[in-house]
Amino acid sequence: MSPQNQHNSHALHRIYERPPSLVPAWSRAVTAGSKRPTLTANGSQVHMPNLELELWPQRADPGHLARYRRICGFADDQHLPLTYPQVMAGPLHFHMLTDPQFPLPVAGLVHLANRIELTRPLRADDPLHFACRFGPAQVTARGVEFELLTQATVHGEPAWRSVLTILSRAVRDEVAAKARSKQPKTAPTPLDGQSLRSLMLRVPGDIGRRYAAVAGDYNPIHLHLISAKLFGFPRAIAHGMWTFARSLAEASDDLPRGPLHCDVRFSKPVHLPSTVQLRVSRLESGIGFAMSSRDGSLVHLSGQVTAVPNPTKPFAG
Repeated sequence: MSPQNQHNSHALHRIYERPPSLVPAWSRAVTAGSKRPTLTANGSQVHMPNLELELWPQRADPGHLARYRRICGFADDQHLPLTYPQVMAGPLHFHMLTDPQFPLPVAGLVHLANRIELTRPLRADDPLHFACRFGPAQVTARGVEFELLTQATVHGEPAWRSVLTILSRAVRDEVAAKARSKQPKTAPTPLDGQSLRSLMLRVPGDIGRRYAAVAGDYNPIHLHLISAKLFGFPRAIAHGMWTFARSLAEASDDLPRGPLHCDVRFSKPVHLPSTVQLRVSRLESGIGFAMSSRDGSLVHLSGQVTAVPNPTKPFAG
């Protein structure tokens, strides 16, 4: 069904009664020419569209949820995995990233960080009402970094929200070169704390295609050696959301049951195939997790889950 468009002087607001088809979004992604972002006067930020997408309440499809649990390692219980609402909102995200107003090419986007806030446990049959919009975007040493914000409510009450930080390498001009020269290089800090468990995990070469079939994220950097090389990667890389979800699945027995914050930072991509080390630790402030190379010398991602006694308010705007 076509979305309902609401125009005002501030934003373009599209409302969907059911998840939108990805066919028009893929068509835009394939046929769109190269894009160049419009920078602010000082060259430090990028103008992002004031675009809001809303999806009326949806329940998780049991069969799809079961496939997601299997590929990510989550147990089959009565609650949604913490990362699953992001998959449910995926069609909205893809329509936003392929919208004609979006100033950056969608192919080759890289997931840098993720913050998820859970204000109440989500049951597998809860109806989730989604709203998405862009956050700020700025020029950094690596290109353009921007935020994609998503909130899910249940019966009008805030339940879950996410902030995706995404990198586009589209800016290769003098401004980005200056940013690169000024930004100091920092190495990831190894995970500290009391070790709860550690395991070696074989990441198969086809995990990118398998996860894409479940999550709908067919970014070419995840699918095949040849398509990944077109975007500067020596091999295909695992989806950040798969490595994140797989880490949370391993830590799930130790996570707080009430409201929580979860922050993860993706440091280095997991090239496919690989063997990685997955660690879960108890920290002073919560539960930490990290995925590193087999010998532990290279950190792929690290994150932390913290219980929140007083959940925050919904996104403003």
